[in-house]
Parts: sequence; structure tokens; C-alpha cells
Amino acid sequence: MSCDYLIRWFTARLASQHLVCQAFLPGCRKHIFGSIVLGGYGTVLARKTHAFEHLLRERPEIANHIRKLDYTVMDSTSPTIQESLKQIFRLEILTIRYYSMYDRDWSNSPIRPALLHLLHLPTLIHFNVTSPNFVVSDLIPCVNLKYLHIGHNTTGAAEITFPAALPEGSIQLNEIVAKYGTGTVIMKLCTARRPDGQPLIDFGSLSKITMRLNKPHDGEASQELFRHCQNLTHIHISCK
Repeated sequence: MSCDYLIRWFTARLASQHLVCQAFLPGCRKHIFGSIVLGGYGTVLARKTHAFEHLLRERPEIANHIRKLDYTVMDSTSPTIQESLKQIFRLEILTIRYYSMYDRDWSNSPIRPALLHLLHLPTLIHFNVTSPNFVVSDLIPCVNLKYLHIGHNTTGAAEITFPAALPEGSIQLNEIVAKYGTGTVIMKLCTARRPDGQPLIDFGSLSKITMRLNKPHDGEASQELFRHCQNLTHIHISCK
């Protein structure tokens, strides 16, 4: 067997394997990058965030595969993270957490524009937020939101913002989960109105409520929430 023959044989096999890898690449990316978790503390979170930024900078097409993002916002936020987050356009599930020691929260976060980009995507159906001073009116454009999870000690900000383009109707939630210490934000969600006078959320479509109570205001908020509901089928309430 000549060397030329071996070279041609190996070249053909490598070319075939290359085509197979190309065919499997989109499917592999869909599963590998479908869910992204940027969590932890300190240097661990910083390294994860840096790696995420580098990944989307080098391979921006990967952003098309991201359907679920769990992001813990750092006290010291990279100036380029906004660019990375704004590359995502097909997100379905978004989790935002603030564990700050330096008064960073939803309302005064330097990356709030990027978070609003994700929150207002028409593909988003599930939102999980843990943050002081959450601006409930930021939910107005979330026309397809079905599941809202409010993390422990999340509070509502006094700030009110309205989108430039107003959606046709109120948010039609299917399920809401409220952890302990969320009474203020629940009350704001119950009373919040759009600029046209319609409620922010139409609780008439709500079928499932899960609440954990540990403060008097949490109980008051739960009563107010139940007054707005008409089609509940599942209720789970626990006390800390």
C-alpha cells in the first residue's frame, strides 16, 4: 500500500467526519447552551460572567440557542455584559437575583436596560425575580408572561415607568409564586394600572397560587390577591 493511497484514504475519512460534525453542531449547541446559569459569589460569579461574555463575543450565533437564563447580578458589573445580554432574542425563562451589599437593586442597576430587553422579549413566559425595589410597571410589555415567581424579601419600588408602545391588554398569568417578605410587591401588583386604566395583571386568569407568609403584611397582601382571583384551582400557603 503506497503512501499516496494512505494519504487519500485518511483525507477522505477526515472530510467525512468533518461533515458529520457540522451536521450535529446545531443540535449539540441547542442542548449545551439552551440553559445558562451565571450564579455564585465573588470571583466565581465574575469568572462565569467573563466566560459568558467571551463566548458570545467569539460566537454570537450561540445566543440564538439560549432559552433559559439564571443570572445573579454582581455589585461590580462588567461594562460589556449589557452587550452580551442584548444579543439574546429567544429567551423563554428568565431568573434575576440581586444579592448586593452596596445598595444595588432592580431600580438603580446600571444594567437595567439590558434586563428590560430580556424581560420584554415576546418569547418570555416565565419570570423569576429576587430583588429589592422591583419596578412592577416594568412588567407592562410582558404580554405573554404566564408564570411569575417573586423571591423572598423582594419589595416594590415607588418608581413608575410606562413603555412607549402600550400592549393591547393586561397580562394573563396562569400561576404566581410569592416567597416570604414579598407583601409590598404583591400589593403593588394588585393595584398597579396601565396608562389606559386597565389593570397591569388580569388575575381572573390565575389558576394557581403558592405563597409563604412570615410577616403580617404578607397576610394582608394574600387577602388582596385572592380578592382579584376568580378561577383558582390550586392554592398552597405555608407559614415560616
